[in-house]
Amino acid sequence: MNYNIHTIGCEEELSDCPQFPVDCYNWGGEYRPATTGRLGFLPGTGLLLEMECREENPVRQYTCDGGPVYMDSAMEAFFCFAPAEKPPCYLNFEMNANGAMLACYGRSRQNRMPFPESARQGLSCHARIDEHSWSIRLVVPASLIAFVYPEYTLAKGSSLTCNFYKIKESEGLTHFASFSPIASPAPDFHLPEFFAEAFIV
Repeated sequence: MNYNIHTIGCEEELSDCPQFPVDCYNWGGEYRPATTGRLGFLPGTGLLLEMECREENPVRQYTCDGGPVYMDSAMEAFFCFAPAEKPPCYLNFEMNANGAMLACYGRSRQNRMPFPESARQGLSCHARIDEHSWSIRLVVPASLIAFVYPEYTLAKGSSLTCNFYKIKESEGLTHFASFSPIASPAPDFHLPEFFAEAFIV
């Protein structure tokens, strides 16, 4: 599975980027809210992601960055810019309908590190709640990517791996969905070996 990240000239052009579904319910479950996303590359800024979920009244208990937003109804984006490393370092951005975000990096589920304030300049997440759906818009600045991957060049022609998720871990309408399928017996999004390939075009 792969995805082409289109190079765009302004934020408004993100709506023209190809849409991807988050519809692999690797561990079953009856509650399956329709979730989609679009990812673009804006030179001089970084990666722009928009995700939307057809879900009314999403659970949104957490209001501050750094909290366990995956216990709420959340959408998530994981990126790896050096997939050949063993084990690879990857970034996770987990967001709820309040716009609260958990953002970290590391090489496994354990010992993940939050980004220092010095690297977070330009990192932003905005959420919107409509009558029958909610959405997020995330900006991952090129400077933040360079902080973790100083040898990587974010540009047209570059590649990376990624996966996108819809989740709610707490009791009641618990669900786990991904863009790229995950072959694991138990729910686990921290498996970069199942990330999809993405190419900046």
